[in-house]
Amino acid sequence: MNAPDDEVLDYGLIADIPKSKELFEQKAQFHWEFYSELAYLRNQIYDLLKSSLREVAAPFEFSSWQRAVKYKYSLAPLSAKGSLVDPGGRFNIGAIDPSRFPVFPALYLASDKKTALAELLGRDGPVDSLTPEELALTKSISVTVVSVSGKLESVLDIRDSKNLAGFVNLIKGFKLSSKLITKARRVGLFPVKIVRGTNQLVKELQSPKWREWPMGYDVPASPQIFGRIVLDAGVEGVLYDSVLTHSLCSAIYLSSKFPKLCFLH
Repeated sequence: MNAPDDEVLDYGLIADIPKSKELFEQKAQFHWEFYSELAYLRNQIYDLLKSSLREVAAPFEFSSWQRAVKYKYSLAPLSAKGSLVDPGGRFNIGAIDPSRFPVFPALYLASDKKTALAELLGRDGPVDSLTPEELALTKSISVTVVSVSGKLESVLDIRDSKNLAGFVNLIKGFKLSSKLITKARRVGLFPVKIVRGTNQLVKELQSPKWREWPMGYDVPASPQIFGRIVLDAGVEGVLYDSVLTHSLCSAIYLSSKFPKLCFLH
């Protein structure tokens, strides 16, 4: 029996468990079919999508940017291996389901130390009496912060919605099958969101809830899919705002076809 002041985290009937499980499986199947339909439509115009991003990418030089890593990784602070762990990073796909979604790494940097730490720990301030380090089960002395400088030949700045206009013009006419729409109604996921404008795409790419799809349904999130297209376009990275501090961040693709780009201080 719970004490009067105990907080109830969840409640329900045991008889409802099979129904809840069935509904979850239906939603998971819907997310897979939703992904598959859009993937098919993208593949029909994939070269055009890549060109639309390549055309607006520009050189980018950065100095004294920051990267925070757990101390045990301090001997290789520019390694992007951690980004391959399920579910991956915002703009790269991790080991969600490698047989379906090929993994690719990204190196994440922040323009200032505060943002680098916030991104590592997952929050930018205390909650009740707990510090971000305590909430992440990390001691402050167990974090290493390094300064990174470099130059990239082509980077896509998604903060400027104009850079996404060509891309959105290509996808805004996508239509889902009536079968999928019916299924969305049945599982309570209607209306289904389809990107129709540049501001909507910016919001989707910088959503604080991007992990819901890969962690809940084993399907890449929109920014992860977008990152794959950016990489395939030969663009070396993405500039975006941290959802925690609103300061500038970057995701850099460490591909063998790109030159060495970082200098560590």
